[in-house]
Amino acid sequence: MTRRLLLAHSAVPLARAMAPELLRVRWDDQTLRIQVPYLHFLDGKSLERLHSGAALVFSLQLSLSPDRFTTVIRRSVDRYAVSFDLWEEKFAITGLGGAKAQVSNLSRDAAERWVVDHAALSVSGVAEDKPLWLRMDLRADDPKESAGLVLDPGVTLSRLIEWFGRPQRGVDHRWALEKGPFRLSDLRR
Repeated sequence: MTRRLLLAHSAVPLARAMAPELLRVRWDDQTLRIQVPYLHFLDGKSLERLHSGAALVFSLQLSLSPDRFTTVIRRSVDRYAVSFDLWEEKFAITGLGGAKAQVSNLSRDAAERWVVDHAALSVSGVAEDKPLWLRMDLRADDPKESAGLVLDPGVTLSRLIEWFGRPQRGVDHRWALEKGPFRLSDLRR
């Protein structure tokens, strides 16, 4: 019995070491950027809705904390409208809000990567030697709930943060990944 417990306990660090890194963080000129190579959000119900001609809005929020999210010192929210061209069988993305970037003719994998690659969080002035945690929240918005946010040109960051904190109704696609603790100085290497 003790031997089995010891083996199971010693296997946990090994399993963690062998598990793929789900959220990767890199520091790029005072900006944190992420990669999530194993996350596929254009699937299931979202993909069905896109294939039936609906456009979907995805919101991606990055939050940085020095104390595992008791407090948040930096936050960014980006929103994107994603559509699917039935004839070409390719995806198109339009940035909503401040970043009006547009791209089209993307495969599913390229569209997912494009959304994530455009997420950025400024870390200017953040201490490089202190432990930090980063959380990425991605959600497919319920069209009924998000319509006001999409159409409102004066939507504020605080309104988006409040909206992110509410439970979703009608859409079951929400992903949250965390990374930490890490130090900015370690990301330079």
